[in-house]
Amino acid sequence: MISRFLSAAFAAILLCAISFAGHAGESPARVTIIYDAFGKPSDLERGWGYSALIEYGGKRILFDTGGQYRVFADNVRKLKIDLKTLDFVVLSHRHGDHTSGLAYVLQQNPKIKIYAPFEGAMFGTSVAKGAPLAKLIERRVVDAPDDMHYFEGKYPDTYAVDSPWPGANISQIDKPLEVMPGFFLFRTVSENKGTLEMNELSMAIRTPKGLVVVVGCSHPGIEKILAAASQIDPRLYSVFGGLHLVDQTDEQVTQIVSNFQQKWKLERVAAGHCSGEFAQSLFTRQFGTRHDHSGLGEVIALPD
Repeated sequence: MISRFLSAAFAAILLCAISFAGHAGESPARVTIIYDAFGKPSDLERGWGYSALIEYGGKRILFDTGGQYRVFADNVRKLKIDLKTLDFVVLSHRHGDHTSGLAYVLQQNPKIKIYAPFEGAMFGTSVAKGAPLAKLIERRVVDAPDDMHYFEGKYPDTYAVDSPWPGANISQIDKPLEVMPGFFLFRTVSENKGTLEMNELSMAIRTPKGLVVVVGCSHPGIEKILAAASQIDPRLYSVFGGLHLVDQTDEQVTQIVSNFQQKWKLERVAAGHCSGEFAQSLFTRQFGTRHDHSGLGEVIALPD
């Protein structure tokens, strides 16, 4: 009898230990806001720009790197974020308020894979012989002054352009790509004044409740980005990041917020960076507790 009791007790203890170990070893499913200009009081420094750490499915992705090298680096250290264990980095677009901390990332993790939108020379694209730009360069006009001929008429096979981050492992995304199982990157192009033809890269994460879409500044328009995401999966769960509603009229913002609910069927919103205070107020009124306040230092759970 005692032997059976001890065996049963040992089995129960072992089961609890296994259950606890499994729980303790579970991967976090969350987004941590590293860089933004608003949020609850803390020892973190605010700055204009955006950066977030996404942890999901055992992967760790840094999305954008803020607008100031020092502020980004200090916030990373204060949040105790280990940049050496990242799976990859996403640069949403070429603006400095989203790329200025990359030099610090590369100091910590020189070989990290970086994804950026296809953007010509900005990220170190070289022009190959036969490309449209190469053909324009190589149009030799005989009566042009001798010292005005490109390369003295001895054209190279490749027109090399270095990245602002020499040696960085940057891949430019032109078409939608599943970079890891369940993690998609896709490019949209702005048709708006001031950012005409700017390419922007967004990320979609497949979760049991639908796609979580992460955006940088939404220069092409947040609804254009959501439409592109819906081509990956029509079920959209939430959106994080800068929605670029700060320069829209109140009427336009009201319509977009309504579309988030009625058209795109978003369950949650975590508006940041350039979304604007009117939009933040309206999201709170319309979404209530489903509007995740995503200010500096906030940690927001993702569905797993």
